[in-house]
Amino acid sequence: MGQRSDIPESEKGLFHRYQIRNLKKMWPLIILTITIIGCMAFLISPYSKVKSVDISGNEIISVKQIKHYSPVKKGTSLFSVWGKQKKLAKRLKQRSQRMQSVKVKLVNFNQVKIKVEEYPTIGYLYDHRGYEPILQSGVIIKTKVLNPRDGFPVLKKFHDPKKLKRTIKQYRRINPPVRAVINTISYSPTKSNPDRIFLQMTDGNKVYASISSFGDKMDYYPSINSKLKVKSIINMEVGAYSYPITKKQSAVNTSVAQGY
Repeated sequence: MGQRSDIPESEKGLFHRYQIRNLKKMWPLIILTITIIGCMAFLISPYSKVKSVDISGNEIISVKQIKHYSPVKKGTSLFSVWGKQKKLAKRLKQRSQRMQSVKVKLVNFNQVKIKVEEYPTIGYLYDHRGYEPILQSGVIIKTKVLNPRDGFPVLKKFHDPKKLKRTIKQYRRINPPVRAVINTISYSPTKSNPDRIFLQMTDGNKVYASISSFGDKMDYYPSINSKLKVKSIINMEVGAYSYPITKKQSAVNTSVAQGY
């Protein structure tokens, strides 16, 4: 004969309700425990770290340099990235004067993309047998290059930092197509004009101007040049007039001078 349970049905029901009540009380603890275990598992897994860092938009600064400057690297904890992209981009931008803007994005959960926009080079400063790039921002990069790139003028004989700064400020006002035909800009003061500069153009013309105004006056150069029949010296110090290079300096104030 089989054994018969001696526990009354009423007691079984009471015990079952007791178990359910305890389970309900312990449920928050169970959830917390599962959450902690899940977090620990995530933290030690590769998914909690940056899988890769991709760089784009750079031309002068190397990918290797940007990755070196970047506060986000492969293996960086995602907790250091989530919600902090703008702050990380700002930190990276501050590491190089060439960077005009930086954007940091998190894609595919744990991949970082960094997009860089650089200040373009607008010229070079010749200094001690080397050429220092001048950026659109007006900043001069002290790292010298041996050969300047074609299409950008070289500034020479500027020993006064204030005059150099003023010259660059004015030069930045010139339209890019006109900039492209300037070969060199040299500081060439006279007693009557301590701000005089001399511009050698790629088309063979020569221009004299003043630091304070050449940024605006040089935009008239294409119009003036179109009226010239021979290679000429164009004086923009006061007004604008020209005379053929073959003429002697004494011809500046003679009737051969052509006004504009």
